[in-house]
Amino acid sequence: MKEVALKKYLIQIADKLTPESTLEDVYEQLSLLSDIYESEQEEKRGEVLTQKEVQIGSREWLR
Repeated sequence: MKEVALKKYLIQIADKLTPESTLEDVYEQLSLLSDIYESEQEEKRGEVLTQKEVQIGSREWLR
């Protein structure tokens, strides 16, 4: 994840913290945002499967 995105996500998370928030809550949110960011980057690079490719592949994987 790029440093700019990391800083942006940390600020978003910090703004939503409550007195009950734990470090684990922060980690889970950061992990989720990181996964979303990575997925968006993969999509931009064309590294995604179509629904049809997933259906065909899943049939082969489940044999």
